[in-house]
Amino acid sequence: MQTTIFGPPGTGKTTKLISIVKQELEDGTRPEDIAFVSFSRKAADEARTRASSALSMNPDQMVWFRTLHSMAFQYMGITTRQVLKGTDFTQLGQILGVEFSSNASIRMEDGQLFSPGKGGDAYLSMIQLARVRGVSLEQQFSDTNNRHLHYQQLKVVDEVLRDYKRDTGKLDFVDMIDRFIEQGEGPRLEVLIVDEAQDLAPLQWRMVHEVLKPRAKRIYFAGDDDQCIYSWMGVNVRDFLNASDNKMVLDKSYRLPRNIYNVADSLVNRVVVRQPKVWSPVSEAGQVVWHHDIMDLNFNSGEWLILARTNYIANKIATDLKEQGYLFWREGSGWSISPNVLTGIEVWLKLCKGLTATAMELKTLSTLLRSDIVTKSGRKNLATLDNEMPYALDDVKENFCTSDLREKPWYEVLKVAEQERIYITSVRRMGEKILTDKPRVKISTIHKAKGGEADNVALVLDTSRACAESRDQDSEIRTFYVGMTRAKKALHLIEKQTRYGFVV
Repeated sequence: MQTTIFGPPGTGKTTKLISIVKQELEDGTRPEDIAFVSFSRKAADEARTRASSALSMNPDQMVWFRTLHSMAFQYMGITTRQVLKGTDFTQLGQILGVEFSSNASIRMEDGQLFSPGKGGDAYLSMIQLARVRGVSLEQQFSDTNNRHLHYQQLKVVDEVLRDYKRDTGKLDFVDMIDRFIEQGEGPRLEVLIVDEAQDLAPLQWRMVHEVLKPRAKRIYFAGDDDQCIYSWMGVNVRDFLNASDNKMVLDKSYRLPRNIYNVADSLVNRVVVRQPKVWSPVSEAGQVVWHHDIMDLNFNSGEWLILARTNYIANKIATDLKEQGYLFWREGSGWSISPNVLTGIEVWLKLCKGLTATAMELKTLSTLLRSDIVTKSGRKNLATLDNEMPYALDDVKENFCTSDLREKPWYEVLKVAEQERIYITSVRRMGEKILTDKPRVKISTIHKAKGGEADNVALVLDTSRACAESRDQDSEIRTFYVGMTRAKKALHLIEKQTRYGFVV
């Protein structure tokens, strides 16, 4: 039995899939005979967390709730020692005279098979993309169309990488899937659920069709073709549309208000290759508001998600918001205030309020204190502090400080650049609490925000020349459709400021 489940924005796709798992368990299916796989770590983690909570399942029982490459890793008994790490890329960089940075930290559950970037990272990205797409290096180089890269250098990096992996016996993420397919064996399953299936690249579809599907009795492909936005990865929406003949559409959104639904639906109907769907929004009207400039909006209250088509535009927005004194979270970079400064302020405040700090917190604080505040003997004393003991402000003064930390404001105690001090002061004048776990304003590219939501979404319609002139306008339409459908209450559309902009 094979079924394709279409889940338009906010229609509870994950909830539906968890209910399928629940019914299987009630019918006697063992947890280890159920696979819930996805191409992304985010989707795999959500499925594992939701199933564990809703079904009282022990995470150890959810053997195959994984990303596809993590499943290959687990089934074939690969160890972390066999996987390329940051030190390996350092060695490769020394051999090639090229710097690698984005692969410095690799996790088994990371859903990204490659990391587009600069320098050596850009070449690695092309090598991996060529393999994931099933095309030649020459074809991938041509499709990437980056004038800063050189084909001969690409071939050299590829050759050295191959030699290094052969000599060391190490693998990358693409190798895991390749080997899994080559061995032609996988777990025997009662149920196979492929989540976010619209985003599978050719190599991942091969793993599903050639190895997983023949060993499963009941198969569900879940996703939304209207949210297929990774065509540059070789993703072909037709692979998902043709996955099975039995199709069902989740027809009720629990997120999208009527007015936002109407604009988004009108947009996505411009897509040429898609599955027509009938589904309904929530009863609330919601708002769709047009603005000339992003800075016309007031971000002083409420939950905001600011979305841009490219990193360049997102970075410009971050700069503008910082100049205005707004506190925000930039996806991929973190808080707009330096994490070290935030840590220092947090520990300083704890001590000034009469609370205690751990030895580790004090050691972190000491690296941030001005040199005239910490004594030489004090730094030696820090090394002897008991990690199990709490320390109060009097202990700090006695052990390593020249003065009471309460006698001066934080910016005279901590080593903070003048520009950073001015910014933090502006943020506090706005009434923002700088020490918070939950970002109220978040800046992201549309691609990185997929799966997220917010009460208020500001969608910037500026793009780039490459996006505007792309031959795959279906993918561009879907991308902005994804951006629109993150909004739960209000959608703010920011008119294009350049000649390259998306037309709604």
